[in-house]
Amino acid sequence: MIDITHIRPLFLYLIGLLLMSCGGEGGTEEALLEELDRCIEERAAYYAPREHQVDSLQALLAEPCSANERFELYGRLVETYRSYNLDSQLYYTEQRMLLARTPFEKQVSLLNYAEVMMRSGMYHETILYMDSALQRPLDPVLEPYYSHLRRTLYGLMKDFAITEREQQTYSAITQHYREQMMEVHPAGSFLHELVRADYLYEQQLYDSALHVLETYEQVHHVEGQYEEPVFAVTRAQIYRAIGNREKAKHYLAISAIADLRNSIREYIALRELAVLLYEEGDIDRAFHYMQCAVQDAMSGCARVRSIETSILYPVVEDAHLKLMQKRQYWMIAMIVSVLVIAAMLIIFLAYRNRQHRRLALLNSRLALSNEALRQSNRIKTVYIGRYMKMTTLSDFDDAFLELFPDFVTQVKDLLVPEAELRIKPKERLNTDLRVLALIHLGVTDSRQIADFLRYSLSTIYNSRTRMRNWAKGDRDEFEQKLAAL
Repeated sequence: MIDITHIRPLFLYLIGLLLMSCGGEGGTEEALLEELDRCIEERAAYYAPREHQVDSLQALLAEPCSANERFELYGRLVETYRSYNLDSQLYYTEQRMLLARTPFEKQVSLLNYAEVMMRSGMYHETILYMDSALQRPLDPVLEPYYSHLRRTLYGLMKDFAITEREQQTYSAITQHYREQMMEVHPAGSFLHELVRADYLYEQQLYDSALHVLETYEQVHHVEGQYEEPVFAVTRAQIYRAIGNREKAKHYLAISAIADLRNSIREYIALRELAVLLYEEGDIDRAFHYMQCAVQDAMSGCARVRSIETSILYPVVEDAHLKLMQKRQYWMIAMIVSVLVIAAMLIIFLAYRNRQHRRLALLNSRLALSNEALRQSNRIKTVYIGRYMKMTTLSDFDDAFLELFPDFVTQVKDLLVPEAELRIKPKERLNTDLRVLALIHLGVTDSRQIADFLRYSLSTIYNSRTRMRNWAKGDRDEFEQKLAAL
């Protein structure tokens, strides 16, 4: 007895193939997109189980087996390579046709070959092989498979039709086989409900279509099952039609993740998600997803998907290239700006260091000048002291006024009018003026002034205080103005 349990997953794939021409608009959570990013990076690891399954089946083929067993092994390899590598699927489909002996084996082999032709975009050949399978009455077991092939074929032909008349013709044929599919699958089953939702979608009864899918989901567990990619992409298609981009992107991402984890290379969800992201301006992710879709389609020899993806890929690639160029321009501008700022900083630091060196030199010279001035003041103080000790006070008055004849007048200009500068007869300076004269000469220490003039220290303090009190303006600046005369 031939094992055909693998046909049910095939139906799901064919329905998904039909829905591949319909995309989705929307948005999805960042966490979901990040999970999808990880799946893309790790997708090579998802191929290992399928490759192991292929190796196991090929190992069984290498062992002695009957024609029926070999025919069944070829069928399992056809199923294993479905949506993974079209060329390998074609090879084992051809081997299966050569080995077919019974009417059932010949019919299922012809339908397998028709499927490969359809996936290769050779729709005329697909019809020929399907018609060849009907040269004798179709085995009832194959009726669901046959209906799926016909419905998927004419659905794809409708999508690629260039005239309205052709679209209407293929749409009517598609509806016929859609109804036939609903008859061969019991109500409540996944395929029956999925096709019913598809029918409601075609009638633009979007809420009803969503209700069918949501009702099924409430009863059955879909997440993580092989039905999940088709289920999710169908919901995305409906949400796109009603304008809910967020939901559409959400379910496209779920479908894409499931496709990658199931090591499927021929898919639509990731490509359509890339288109939506491109439309929203997320060029980096759109390019990354589209690039992945192109690579997987080429690796799986999925010619139709390669053609469809290659139509959109240059648009996204061009946008990505322009974005990268823009970023390069910004990067160059930033680098130039940084270099200019660095050059200005270097110039500034060099100028500052030069100024610091000049300032240090000036400070050194100033220190030397101050030291010389201190030495000069010390010498001057010593000589003044010795001079004062060797002369009377009248000699000091004569000598000072000979050097500074306008001193008294200039002092009076620094004082308020009511200031009293009484000078005794036969004297040219009084005590206050002598104190001010020494301050003018640079002797500012009250004790030294007292020693030079032979007055008490309190007399000097009182004199200086009295003069400051008579000063015009700020009294604290009086002695500074005096020294500047």
